Amino acid sequence: MRFPPYICAVAFLALSCTAPLPPAPELPTKSGWTLQQGGVKTALGGLFFIDAQRGFASGSHGVILHTTDGGATWAPQDSGVLSTLVSLTFPDDQYGWVVGDRGTILHTQDGGLSWKRQDSRMKKDLTQITFVNRTQGWITAVGGQLFATSDGGLHWTSQSIQPKVTLTTLSFVDGKHGWIAGHSGRIFHTDDGGVTWQHQTTHTDRDLHRMTFIDLDHGWVVGSAGTILHTKDGGRNWHVQQSGVPTHLLGMTFAPNPPGQMGWIVGAGGTILRTTDAGETWQQQPSGTLEFLINVAAIDKNHLWAVGRAGTLLHTIHGGIPPPSTH
Repeated sequence: MRFPPYICAVAFLALSCTAPLPPAPELPTKSGWTLQQGGVKTALGGLFFIDAQRGFASGSHGVILHTTDGGATWAPQDSGVLSTLVSLTFPDDQYGWVVGDRGTILHTQDGGLSWKRQDSRMKKDLTQITFVNRTQGWITAVGGQLFATSDGGLHWTSQSIQPKVTLTTLSFVDGKHGWIAGHSGRIFHTDDGGVTWQHQTTHTDRDLHRMTFIDLDHGWVVGSAGTILHTKDGGRNWHVQQSGVPTHLLGMTFAPNPPGQMGWIVGAGGTILRTTDAGETWQQQPSGTLEFLINVAAIDKNHLWAVGRAGTLLHTIHGGIPPPSTH
């Protein structure tokens, strides 16, 4: 099952869609999420917070937004490009990268005050980037392509993945151990920094969109049609967790403490799911919007942000829990 035409067929292209959606009806249920004003109406999909005050969001038309006050105000940064920027990563508070369509890679060494283009020599649309330190990083792309660098992005080398499918997401817990996922339920694992990759069995053909591992054993991946998969043994076995929703799920995050217990997932129609038991159960949270939510980031169990279509920026300081009723 693919995204409807007005949302586009793969996750990273959801940022670029411009076809209007029908007006959203009023949402009577109180939400624990509040809308922040980013000053843009373009879709946002890249999201990264260094701490509870400093964060970045990126999206269509080369948009990069930066906040130093937890999102109370967002300021645009000059990216120098018009590409759709789909993924952000910062291994520390100064060094960061953002990637997007047609092989676009931008790098900052001053906390985002200035961004410079890196020559990727890639033509494919890039889908996600991660760095484990200032020098070692990986990028997934369409067409089954994966790229790695060991010199901070000065040079990128292709790593071989078979069978070739569009790769949408990756998660590394250190410089050697990582996982990537993509369309048709494909997941691959490396324990040598990407020199070799092994295919893992998932028993699903759903497209997978976002993955996170909190250690060498425990990981989750979400995808189309409400798909949530979980592993407790580094991906040797993947098991279905029940999301309770049929919608496409695109973003996922877990609070660092307690590790792997409290997590959130976002997706189509303003969907937000929360777990407090490592995904054994997931409960819907009212988001206050019906916009397509693409990404979510947590600093702790209380402070989170979510981004999506039409410049949507949501924030919570209570873990997304709605305020108590006054009735």
